[in-house]
Amino acid sequence: MDFKKIAHIFMVAFLFLNLYLIYGILERKDIQETSSQEESYNVIANMEELNITLPDLEGTNIDDLEIFSIQANSHELMEAKIKESNNYMGSIDEEGIYYVSFPSNAIQLTGNPTDGFKKEDYQLIREYILTDEVMFGEEYNGLEYDEVGKRFVLYQHVDGMPIIDGSSEISLFVNQEGQIYAFQQSYAGPVTKQGNSLNLIDGKRAIELLFINNEVREGFEIKTPVLAYYRALHLEDLTMYSPVWSIDVIRTSEKENFRVDAVTGTIIKHQPTNRPDAQKDSNEEPEEKFETDDNENN
Repeated sequence: MDFKKIAHIFMVAFLFLNLYLIYGILERKDIQETSSQEESYNVIANMEELNITLPDLEGTNIDDLEIFSIQANSHELMEAKIKESNNYMGSIDEEGIYYVSFPSNAIQLTGNPTDGFKKEDYQLIREYILTDEVMFGEEYNGLEYDEVGKRFVLYQHVDGMPIIDGSSEISLFVNQEGQIYAFQQSYAGPVTKQGNSLNLIDGKRAIELLFINNEVREGFEIKTPVLAYYRALHLEDLTMYSPVWSIDVIRTSEKENFRVDAVTGTIIKHQPTNRPDAQKDSNEEPEEKFETDDNENN
């Protein structure tokens, strides 16, 4: 028996078998990718047929980004700041989460909640955030106006991404006369990256998931998704944050914000941030004292 010849036959056979398996794997991958692309196209096409206004999605691709989960350890940095300086006239709540201050002289803006605000109002607020009356102001960015809460909001940013769950933001509350009469601050503190970079869904997929889950319907308008951090775990000595897509959806005159977990695709429900317990807006009834972050998510 020619064992050498038989060995060659087996080698050739195994070679063809490996080539066949490799071809099958690549073909299956192409089918899956094509199927995924077709599914994505069909979802977008369905949304367009329902006159859903879509944003420009070119800026929501995350292929070139390395995003990590981040960790913030418990701290008393705001308490330490207050002890170091006489510039801070406010106080920190019993849980040590919020710093609340009512400036002795309200900040007068040129606009108001009814007529809207002007460019110089936003500039004035940015300048105020960087004064000695605000702690760690240089770490907060992304100034926007929240019509429901009648407040200007800035978020602590980490590597260009905002923390949007309410655990590290500054809220400046405005009355009908266009005066900033109070501000409330929370601060996550210094953070560190954890583990390896994450595999994320892109902004387009996040929008598709809202539609598939019936959160977006005919005639709605979808704003550009923003990649941000959201608190995933809160323990006594540390807090973990994971990336989410924050998406504003407009229906008639109402705006609703949705957050889609950028890792799992889960849609996260949340509640708006409450105002400080002492009200200085004579046109509104006092609200209950603000809750701690264990009971609210913004």
